[in-house]
Amino acid sequence: MDILLERKSVRNYTDEDVKLEDLEYILRAAMSAPTARNTKCYSFLVIKDKETHKKIGAVHKAAQMILQAPLAILVVGDQNKAYEKYLPQDCAAATQNILLAATAKGYGSVWCGIYSNEERAEAIEKLFNLPENIKAFSLVVIGRPNDNRPPKNAWEPEKIKYEVWK
Repeated sequence: MDILLERKSVRNYTDEDVKLEDLEYILRAAMSAPTARNTKCYSFLVIKDKETHKKIGAVHKAAQMILQAPLAILVVGDQNKAYEKYLPQDCAAATQNILLAATAKGYGSVWCGIYSNEERAEAIEKLFNLPENIKAFSLVVIGRPNDNRPPKNAWEPEKIKYEVWK
C-alpha cells in the first residue's frame, strides 16, 4: 500500500530519460489493469519526440509540463472492443496503473485529462491520426521529479460513511 500513498502529481522534471526496462515495466502494469469482460480495449502510444511534445502542448494547455519531460504515454481505447460503455473505466484503470508503476520505479508522473473534453480529444486524435474507433482518454507525462515535495496527506475520514448516508 505504500506506493499508493507515495504517488503524487509531478509537473517538474529533470532531463533524465526513462530507462527502457522501466518503461516496459510501466506498460506491463498498464496492461494488467482490469477491463469489463476482459476486453483489453486500451492501447498505449509512447511519445518521446520533443517536436511532438510541443504540438501536444499547443492543443492541451493543461499539459505544458510535457515540454520538459522525457516522455508521455497517451492512453487510448478502442470503441469497437470495449464492452458496452465501459471504455472510460477501462482506460482509467490502465492510467492509474501507469501512475503507480512510474512511482514504483522512482519517476514522477501526472495524469493530463483528455476524456470528456471533446475539443481536446478531437485535437489529440487529429494530431496522432487516430482511426475513428480509437478514442484518446488520457495523457500521462513521466520523468524524474525535479523536486522533493512529499506526497499530500489525502486522508479525510469525514468522507467515509457506513451502511447509509447520514
